[in-house]
Amino acid sequence: MSACGSWVEVDRSALVGNVQIIRQIVGSRLILVLVKADGYGHGAVETAKTVLAAGADRVGVARIHEGAHLRRSGIEGVIHVLEPFHPDDLEEYVRFDLIATVCDLAAAQSLSDHGLSTGRKLRAHLKVDTGMARLGLHDSQDRSLIEQILSLPGVDWEGIYTHFARADDEVEATTSQIERFTALLEDLERRGLRPPVAHAANSAAIFRHPEAFFQMVRPGIAVFGYPPEGTAQTGLVPVLRLRSTIRHLSWKDAGQAVSYGGTWTTSRRTRLAVLPLGYGDGFWRGHSNRLSVEINGTMCPQVGRICMDQMMVDVTDLPEVNLGDPVWIIGPQKELSAIRLAKNLDTIVYEVLCDLGRRLERVFI
Repeated sequence: MSACGSWVEVDRSALVGNVQIIRQIVGSRLILVLVKADGYGHGAVETAKTVLAAGADRVGVARIHEGAHLRRSGIEGVIHVLEPFHPDDLEEYVRFDLIATVCDLAAAQSLSDHGLSTGRKLRAHLKVDTGMARLGLHDSQDRSLIEQILSLPGVDWEGIYTHFARADDEVEATTSQIERFTALLEDLERRGLRPPVAHAANSAAIFRHPEAFFQMVRPGIAVFGYPPEGTAQTGLVPVLRLRSTIRHLSWKDAGQAVSYGGTWTTSRRTRLAVLPLGYGDGFWRGHSNRLSVEINGTMCPQVGRICMDQMMVDVTDLPEVNLGDPVWIIGPQKELSAIRLAKNLDTIVYEVLCDLGRRLERVFI
């Protein structure tokens, strides 16, 4: 039991197994595992160490400070930063040996000027927009600018990539993006400007669009055990478990309103257990009165509004319950999947995992 009473367990063997499943699918292509947002809530440093040891080739983060944190923590592998490069951050990219994402001419020119003046070319990947409409140069409208950027001599243009908007639910839209990206690559190849590493496939595309593998794939949520919805059995195993313990037990008479706002009232003499887990831990208040947890093999309903630091559970029907008894919130059991929590609030499992706060200790097992 953790001293804080609630904690996150991260299963290293599940992480390793999920990377190996992806390796079997993509063969010799490079695998860039995304560990942004603190490893999707799992802990970025330990996750990066584990996936690199398991056979992943690289890791990726969203922001430069995430890459710097990995370097300071001893991660020696290749680290990509996916946010657009800004010239003000040049020294940090050099210091921490990070691969930059370029989305505009000013950024590219800054990198090239540095390479020409110092003799040290930084590696960079150019991002193009084929339908996401978020980051990158448009594959057709900005074609001349793309060619101009890739012609700059002071940059090691190792890669070029795009991002799918609907790989998990819309085949036609994704196929269109693949065709647009492929057409761009072929044109750049003819002009002698194609970077050697092209990549597009996220987790969903790895399982649904093998034609999008190119030279590298970028799995994120799949590494943590969640394939795209509707995908056939993949063998992926959820990596994260959320556990707690009973810290207080009490009996309440019938008619007692429980917690803030009195949103739930006892209909009988009721035994309540208090768990040290709340929205201050990233466990959303919106789950109040809408979920069950497992205690001693029995599913027990959460009752009353979830507080910043605690939640209440009705344990009246348990034949035996004691202080310190372990509680499963997210577990390996199907009925305790993080997906149920996502559906509870009409969101996606990414949010459930990423929002779990740093107050919850990460325990790698």
